[in-house]
Amino acid sequence: MIYTVTPNPALDITWGVPGWERGSTTRVTDIQESPGGKGLNVARVADQLGASACATGPLGGATGERVRDLFASLAPRVQTRWIDSPASTRRSVALVDGEVSIFNEAGQAPPRDVWSRGAEFLASVLTPGDVCAICGSLPGDARAGDIAPIFEAAKASGARIILDTSGTALVDAASYADVLKPNEHELRAATGCSRLDEGARMLLDRGAAWVFVSRGADGMDLYSSEGSWHASSDPTITGNPTGAGDAGVAAIATHLDGHGSLSEINGVMALADAVATSTAAVVRPTAGEIDMSVRASVLSAASPVRLASRPTH
Repeated sequence: MIYTVTPNPALDITWGVPGWERGSTTRVTDIQESPGGKGLNVARVADQLGASACATGPLGGATGERVRDLFASLAPRVQTRWIDSPASTRRSVALVDGEVSIFNEAGQAPPRDVWSRGAEFLASVLTPGDVCAICGSLPGDARAGDIAPIFEAAKASGARIILDTSGTALVDAASYADVLKPNEHELRAATGCSRLDEGARMLLDRGAAWVFVSRGADGMDLYSSEGSWHASSDPTITGNPTGAGDAGVAAIATHLDGHGSLSEINGVMALADAVATSTAAVVRPTAGEIDMSVRASVLSAASPVRLASRPTH
């Protein structure tokens, strides 16, 4: 079973705004809403990959109710256990006029008892055979220490833990995770290292077994104590990159759910799957969806290569 924790869910709102100019009055011609937040996207893609998934995280206010309803409609097979919060769920607005401009609310940090209730739920359901993916930003001024009960409950259960976040939380919570999945910009910013291999080594030294680094159209790297690998994506496939990283996390989680072992061979297999599934998300218009035929095509051609001992990117 795959459990996803989204500390900072959002209502994603997309506005079509033809002719939009900063400082002007513009008529919105099209409005779309979807449940947002990295863990919600991961759960939806894991479901499409055939895994059993359960999504959890704090929801509050009318916006939270809208996220709850939309998620139930889009992912009816995914189990949910929302944690009621007095802090209103945030919104993310995308203005689309040829190019996309995104405005993300930071969200409000909920009281600590919200995290405690989330931890109690995880402690009651997680087993050593499960995967727990903790994904996305932290709300408001929350820090990794504030959601420590979540990490501690997942760690105590013996489940495999995947952490996909950014900023100081990536480094501060690395010791809890079996797998980390930053993108190259997040890795450099969080670690202060200009070289990807040095940043990954810092995270490995904190206790992670695998560090996957997504590199956009250039594919993805895997770093472990046993070596490092790279898998390329298909450069001819273009589209919307939003949610591609989340699809990669879903592939890694699904692979761990089926295999469990953190061996090098399993890591390399998970790397190929993550790149293929990420690419399959790019061709879909919204996050949380993949094209299974594109995934199969890219996966059949995927051939991860071992990197030099100290590669420079």
